[in-house]
Amino acid sequence: MSKALTIFLGPQHPGAPGNVAFKLVLDGERVVDIDLIPGFLHRGFEKMMEYRRWDMDLVMCPRICVEDPDHVELSYTHAMEQIFDIEPPEKAKYIRVIIAEFSRLASHLLWMMHFAGPIAARYATSWAIAAREEILKWFDYVTGHRIYHHYIFPGGVRWNIPGDFEEKTLKVLKVIEPLIKDLDRGFFHHPIFIKRAQGVGRLKASDAIRLGATGPNLRGSGVQYDLRKSLRYDAYGEIDFEIPHGEYGDAYDRALVRLREMYTSIYIIRQALEKMPYEGPYRWKLPPTLPIGEGIGRVESARGEFVAHIISAPSNPLSRSLTPYRIKFRGPTMPHLTTILKHIVANEEITVADLPILIGSLDPCPPDIDR
Repeated sequence: MSKALTIFLGPQHPGAPGNVAFKLVLDGERVVDIDLIPGFLHRGFEKMMEYRRWDMDLVMCPRICVEDPDHVELSYTHAMEQIFDIEPPEKAKYIRVIIAEFSRLASHLLWMMHFAGPIAARYATSWAIAAREEILKWFDYVTGHRIYHHYIFPGGVRWNIPGDFEEKTLKVLKVIEPLIKDLDRGFFHHPIFIKRAQGVGRLKASDAIRLGATGPNLRGSGVQYDLRKSLRYDAYGEIDFEIPHGEYGDAYDRALVRLREMYTSIYIIRQALEKMPYEGPYRWKLPPTLPIGEGIGRVESARGEFVAHIISAPSNPLSRSLTPYRIKFRGPTMPHLTTILKHIVANEEITVADLPILIGSLDPCPPDIDR
């Protein structure tokens, strides 16, 4: 008879996905129970934003998910535009789509580093970071910043695109696409990775829906649900693309969905460049005073559905209706690292060696938990 052993994984461990920890209960090498230990990054962004002007709050949004900052900006912006009852210019809608898809690409490429590194596939991390670096240079060229961009803004985008925007964007796509193909051939179809990932962490479609999975983790289980298709926000309604999805719902399927999404993002960006009106306004100016109202912004981020719920109501008379009364974000990471991870561990034989593959396939963003 083996004896149950309790150990801790993270927050500083190559197999942990950043600044979170896990309490593991082991029976030999098998993990029989797992609990998330968050709080290592807690900064209380939601509450801090209620004491700042609504336009200043946009600067704090990207810090909620460093790997995919622009979708947080976009969800906040959509909620604010509902409160202001305003529709952005057509040009801004296409620019937002391009920014969002580059953010998705950069996030998936950074995920490759966290996913491939713990299983000693260092060559894959090098290709991924090389491709992501080209995207960060592009962000610097368009927005003036590499990581946090503060570019998507209520009423449109913060400033106009450069004159050679189309040419430089196509050049970046031409550089990163071969690197993604290298990852496709050299990592995703490598026999060692296939043996380590296939059949690990199975999540049935019904369980994925019941437990709150969204994004690639939901689509990896075969559910073809994507807010870009269902809500058709910004210019996504004018762009044709397929929703990548898996079949078996294991770690390998979830990884393949992200690979296919990178190809899809490139396809979407090329379409947006062709259809975007390059003339015309890029932003409507909004009054500094925040109207009384309520807005909900829902976007398909790199990790799944990201929601911003904002209530504007009379609060502090000294604020002169410049600050929101309440802001609440709903990110995708918490259910992926709690109910879903616990369900998989309870219903499948997961060993300690499987954990980096399983957790990595869920692609968590720890700052999203500690917002």
